[in-house]
Amino acid sequence: MSTSRRVIKNTIFLYIRTIVSLLFSVFTTRILLEALGETDYGLYNVVGGAISMLGFLSASMSSATQRFLNIAEGAGKKDIIIKYFNNSLIIHWILSVIMIVVFAISALFFFNGILNIPDGKFTDAIAIYTCMLISTVFSITTVPYEAEINAHENMLFFSLLGIVDVFVKFGIAVAVLYFHSDKLIFYAILMAIESFGLRTASKAYCTRKYEECKDINFRKFFDRTIIKEMTSFAGWNLTNIATSAISLYGMNVVVNHYFGTDINAAMGIATQLTGVMMGLSLNMVKAVSPIIMKSEGGNQHQQMLRYTMESCKFSYLIFSFCCIPVLIFISPILNLWLTIVPNWTADFCVVLIFSILTEQLTVVLYQSIMASGDIKSYNIIRSITNILPIFVSIVMFQYGDYKPYWVIINRALSVSIAGGIVNLWFAKVKLGFNVSYFFKDVAAKCIAASCICALTAYALTHLVSCSWIISFILCSIISLPIYWVVSLNKSEHKSIILLVQNTKSRLFFI
Repeated sequence: MSTSRRVIKNTIFLYIRTIVSLLFSVFTTRILLEALGETDYGLYNVVGGAISMLGFLSASMSSATQRFLNIAEGAGKKDIIIKYFNNSLIIHWILSVIMIVVFAISALFFFNGILNIPDGKFTDAIAIYTCMLISTVFSITTVPYEAEINAHENMLFFSLLGIVDVFVKFGIAVAVLYFHSDKLIFYAILMAIESFGLRTASKAYCTRKYEECKDINFRKFFDRTIIKEMTSFAGWNLTNIATSAISLYGMNVVVNHYFGTDINAAMGIATQLTGVMMGLSLNMVKAVSPIIMKSEGGNQHQQMLRYTMESCKFSYLIFSFCCIPVLIFISPILNLWLTIVPNWTADFCVVLIFSILTEQLTVVLYQSIMASGDIKSYNIIRSITNILPIFVSIVMFQYGDYKPYWVIINRALSVSIAGGIVNLWFAKVKLGFNVSYFFKDVAAKCIAASCICALTAYALTHLVSCSWIISFILCSIISLPIYWVVSLNKSEHKSIILLVQNTKSRLFFI
């Protein structure tokens, strides 16, 4: 199967998953906010975020595992793939034990001064933490299986699993709404069970589907060199992922400490909204990431750079297509979505959307730098840009009268803008990435198209007398020809036309 067709097929599967997730997530959040209330919903986000933040260890190893599997597959080394998978399992079993210790020690700090827990909610907070601890520690041992699914570009199963995940979470939200006792604890327990079930399904599927997952023999395949290679790579990658996770969760902790759990509810809603929107662009990144890795593994460096350049542009445009109408109609969207809109929700959404939009221009460069394997200095510098906004925000809130959304503005300046510059610098130095061409053909054209779309959409809302929903749809439709004319070059026009023709002729054979 051609590379372009694989990207199209996988992207279609991922988009179906995203659309279903979007539809059901809207109602799930609304039901949960009504069932739990602002305070309990905010409490779940801040306490549950503590566990998610500490999951950076497994996230780092997942990236490392997928990278090595893709590189080995690109080189056509099947025996090496089996060794990498077995040694990855060994590493993750060891990590699961380490994480139990880390969670136990971290709890002493989280529940003794760091988190602002409302009176009478301490038991609920402990229950949430415990449930998510059990789920996260178990998930660590299944990370290699999830990496296998991504490495094999099996986005059909990945999408089906995601759709099941959304349906089950919607059912849990409905169950919580009609539960009459400790709703928050009940919700935490059901979420832990749901996570356990989905990860068990991933493991069972991979064991039946992929040969390297069937041949499990730790004694036979144990290799100190491979373990050292993978842990060294993951260790440096860990600094970046860990500080990124700490930065994201740190925003919640800082806001919680200075403004309380009600503001955490607003932050949680903003994060979820932008997360769903990001899913559209990340789907494309997820589909192309294994191809970038395999191209580098197969010594096709120039092809890898071409995929990277094109992916940077399309990642930005896809997110821009979603975010510009949302920015213009953010207030009516929130009012339609939620029964109760917590204070500061709209402000958080607007600033966070701008922050993530800026990141999309260079987000794919991270995958390409990972493929090169030379990541030590890159991850050290990115770690600094990740963690800096938390310290700046603490100083600002401690000694000045600043609004809560400044924590996201600080993140945008450091992570999105400064971090993007770091991505470009290392891509140029390590990969030979053409930065001047990037600014000319990607950044300048994408930003220009976004500005034209925003001005056109804003004018449309004042010229056309209709409901905001109709205006929203019109804004989205008008943006497409603007992107086509302003952002895409002739080569990309031809590629898209060819891909659409191939997709139409082969759609029923996917």
